[in-house]
Amino acid sequence: MDSRPAEFHCGYAESEQQIIEKGRSILAKFGRYIKEGPIVDLGCGEGALLLALKKAGKKQILGVDSNEELLRIARGLDVPLAESDIWEFLRKGRLEPAVYFYLDVMEHVPVELNLELFCLLPAGSRIIIQTPYTESILGHRFYMNVPSHVAPYSPWVIKKMLGRFSYQVAAEGSVDWGRLPNWKNKLRAFVLLKIMGVDPDLILGGGNYFVVADRVRGAES
Repeated sequence: MDSRPAEFHCGYAESEQQIIEKGRSILAKFGRYIKEGPIVDLGCGEGALLLALKKAGKKQILGVDSNEELLRIARGLDVPLAESDIWEFLRKGRLEPAVYFYLDVMEHVPVELNLELFCLLPAGSRIIIQTPYTESILGHRFYMNVPSHVAPYSPWVIKKMLGRFSYQVAAEGSVDWGRLPNWKNKLRAFVLLKIMGVDPDLILGGGNYFVVADRVRGAES
């Protein structure tokens, strides 16, 4: 079990109301990308997403985590859990195609483990990734605020990693406190790019980057 203090592992919610609000926020961002079938939250933490999915009527859900402090909170939510290291879970049995959430985890582990995860997910699966956005100042702040982060991953690097294992990107973008698509921000973006020669996302981009990708061919193909 991972015994590191939770506050040095990832941001998490402690009270029931915070957990409910966090779960709703995650579904508001990514609910549109959930397909029919099983849903697995790799690195589920305190279980906020699982609780939101359960309240939304999803039956085939499972959370995977090894941090004892976070699992203690998740157990109180009565959601399905695999109390295991992510890679032990992935290696030990035959996985089925599912929607796999991988939120705020990849920056905590070495690149070799992320590559292994992408390799192990079966064809027909969808992965939804969130990680600090390296193209924005806010994303750099998100990354630096957590001491257990191992390495930042740019959108270009993530897509190259996914491409190595035959994933096709279905959606990507910047989220969390980024610019709203209003005329003021469009004007700001124009001034930054055309007059100052600065990528607008550096100033106006959100704190996190997300990518949704489908594995169209497995390792056995």
